[in-house]
Parts: sequence; structure tokens; C-alpha cells
Amino acid sequence: MLNTMVLVRTDNFQKASIALADLVRYGRMNIRGDPRIIPPALSDWAFEKISGEKPRKKFRAHVVAQIDLPPSKAIGRLMDIHPPAHILVIPPDTEVHRELLRLWGTFEKLRGFHSPKRTKAEELRNKKESGELEGF
Repeated sequence: MLNTMVLVRTDNFQKASIALADLVRYGRMNIRGDPRIIPPALSDWAFEKISGEKPRKKFRAHVVAQIDLPPSKAIGRLMDIHPPAHILVIPPDTEVHRELLRLWGTFEKLRGFHSPKRTKAEELRNKKESGELEGF
């Protein structure tokens, strides 16, 4: 099964790391593997293919990461948290997803990003939501 991807477009890589951490902490998404830095031209192409519009603003940091949720859930959670960056969900059945996967090994890893640690309460809530805990 292919993972959904998220494209983070922002002014610098520190803000991209914060946005990814927000997806984990507040959006309850797991980042699969290491986020990757992609070229601006590829990011603009992906944005245009997915959204159907040309990008209005130029950004300096473009990062793509794989997450563990289906696209519809990821979009819903993304709308709830309003992260400090422009984030686009890329479904697995798209041309953009196939191209990003094809080039994945050539992209540089985003240095300095570490998923935030989860508290015991967050872990318990996630297990309840996923149905791992019976009788709660």
C-alpha cells in the first residue's frame, strides 16, 4: 500500500520542520521515513497538478513527506490545525505521487527534523481511536 504524501511550501526549512511537527503533534499523523527537500520547480509543478492553479507566491523551502493516513483524513485533520505553512496533500493515485516516488532517492533528507515525542495521554488516545484498546 502506498503512503499519502504532504508537500510543505514555506519561507525556510525551520518553518517546514515546525509545520511537520505540528502535523504529528496536533494532526495526529505519523511521518513515515525522512522528509525530503525537493526543487522549487518540482514543487510548483506538483502544486499546479494537484490544486489546478498556478502558485501565486514563491517559497524558498519545499519539503515532501510520507504520512500514514488516507488523503481524506489527512485533509480533514489539516483543516483543523491550520499549520504555519502552505501544505498540500498528495493522494497515492496521482501522477504527482508516482513522479515523487520515482525521484525519492535523489532528494536530500531534511536535516534537523525529529518527530516530537508523544505523551502517555496522546499515546492512549491514539490507541483508543485506532481500536487497539478494547473496552475503553
